[in-house]
Amino acid sequence: MTGGPNLDRLNIALIAASMLLAIRWPFETLLLAYAVLGPLHYMTEISWLHDRNYFLARRRDIWPLMVGGLVLIIAIGSVASVDKSALHLAVENGALFSIFGFPLVLAATPGWVKRLLLLAVLVPTCYLLARTFLVAESLAGYLPTVIHVYVFTGLFMLLSWLRRPSRDSAGAVAAFLLCPMLCWLAPLDWSAAASPWAERSFIGTLRAINDLILGDAGLTFDRTEIIEHPASILITRVLALAYLYHYLNWFSKVQLIGWARISPMRGGIIVALWLGAVAVYFHNYLLGFALLLILSFMHVVLEFPLNHRSFKEIGGFFGKKSSPRPAK
Repeated sequence: MTGGPNLDRLNIALIAASMLLAIRWPFETLLLAYAVLGPLHYMTEISWLHDRNYFLARRRDIWPLMVGGLVLIIAIGSVASVDKSALHLAVENGALFSIFGFPLVLAATPGWVKRLLLLAVLVPTCYLLARTFLVAESLAGYLPTVIHVYVFTGLFMLLSWLRRPSRDSAGAVAAFLLCPMLCWLAPLDWSAAASPWAERSFIGTLRAINDLILGDAGLTFDRTEIIEHPASILITRVLALAYLYHYLNWFSKVQLIGWARISPMRGGIIVALWLGAVAVYFHNYLLGFALLLILSFMHVVLEFPLNHRSFKEIGGFFGKKSSPRPAK
């Protein structure tokens, strides 16, 4: 994802602004970023990916990936309120890993016989990974959340720096790494208490991310503690920064997205759907979260081919630097 010195400076400012908002109002910043900027981000990115064949060799290859993602999110939602056994978790997380690896299968060969053979290896391997290693459960939960909004955003910024090394692009990457640490280290009394609206909206929606992180640390909290406990507040600060900047970083790429190239009809549909989504969120946050969950998850899945292509390009840059130079 390309840019220039002005874009790098803008992103440094956006990271800093996101950090300040996250420190002062962690819960409100996270909730409002997710509800207001999130839906517009999903729709505009899917539109952008569609115009680029989702970074697949053949556009029709997107259908199996899309169907797999929809089946996965419906399956996860249908058992969300049920106590899950270790077997259920392994199947669910293994399926998510398989969806993440599926673009590699699509890129490896155009023939469906070979693809099915590769899938016959990929799916059991992902299941065994989720079944054998306890960390796999967390990775599956982080993949569509923290890894998508922070790690992948950071990799795109790293790639931009590798493509055009400069002081500004290096500064943007440094700010991206430093600001979450400042969010964590800033005094707790710098954060305002969550408003009744934020507490109400957070419970049952984005609280799940805090529960995942705190659970990995061996901590569990009830409704009141998840809002008031220092560890939860610090985690929410970092999440608020990550989500808000993830969206702002996307919208800052004006030339890349090409707003002027979006047809009036498509643009009108996107704006109408976005305004409707925001209205639902403000009417009932839990309802908006539930209705937009599939769209949120699908934009993560549809970005996987681009993620893999970016990994390959980053690996190519480091491979060139590590390879021995030919003798003169």
